[in-house]
Amino acid sequence: MTSYGRWDASAGIIALALAVGCDSPERQAAEAARNSSEVAVTAEQKQLWQDAADRGDTPGLQRVPVLEDPVAQRARSQAPAAPSQPAPAPAPQITIPEGVRNEIRILVYPNDPFASYTGPARVASVDKTGERIELTLPGKLGTLTLLVRVDTKQLAVMAGDMVDVAYRARQLPQVPNDVIAIRTAGGGGIAHVMQGGNAPVQNVAIPLFNFTVGQRDEPGLPVQISGPNLKPMDLAMGQVSPVGSGVMVRILGSTGVQQGTNVGQVEGARFTVNLMVWRVP
Repeated sequence: MTSYGRWDASAGIIALALAVGCDSPERQAAEAARNSSEVAVTAEQKQLWQDAADRGDTPGLQRVPVLEDPVAQRARSQAPAAPSQPAPAPAPQITIPEGVRNEIRILVYPNDPFASYTGPARVASVDKTGERIELTLPGKLGTLTLLVRVDTKQLAVMAGDMVDVAYRARQLPQVPNDVIAIRTAGGGGIAHVMQGGNAPVQNVAIPLFNFTVGQRDEPGLPVQISGPNLKPMDLAMGQVSPVGSGVMVRILGSTGVQQGTNVGQVEGARFTVNLMVWRVP
């Protein structure tokens, strides 16, 4: 091959290499620019992309990497778990406040709270304080739970013992007619009685203690107490007195309307007597 032939061949190879090396990227860039112009949002952007394609001066466009997943899929955020709520605290147990010398009250009524009963009952349980006493009543009456304190002391009973008990609940909220009493075989016990009426209250029996009380229709409405082997005696409201055989009585209240009061405006009982009787265990 002549030198001219070799030169022509070499020149052809070089020209082909230049064409492949230069023309292919420019064409790809121009094609990319034209494609971008087709999807331009505004007319100005479309014209700019077309101008770039015509000039062939965007050799780097074809090298812009195409993202397979342009928007990263982020894990859904989870709200922090709400802190677990502690279990509600149990209601505090009802007890007799310190400093109260005498108390008897019903915590749990029998099946029929408005039925009255006087008679024997069996001690089902006594709590560790000795003041919460659960009683089993005869038949279908159910149970009766009391809080009891007698002259700062616990009533001397234990599960299985037999006691005498009496209870009666008022039928009308504004008319007192309440009785609750308990007494052991040894004689210790306590009774709380409230009675109301439209006239001075008379002949109110104190169950389990065999006393009768009534208001005297006199200034201050003193309460008269009477019973077997007991001379009638008058006690004023708030007074505490022995009434024989180790039994004590306290007049918690003795109230009534004053003369001249318009009784038509008085709701409920116009007269009320409220007292407590106990014997130390």
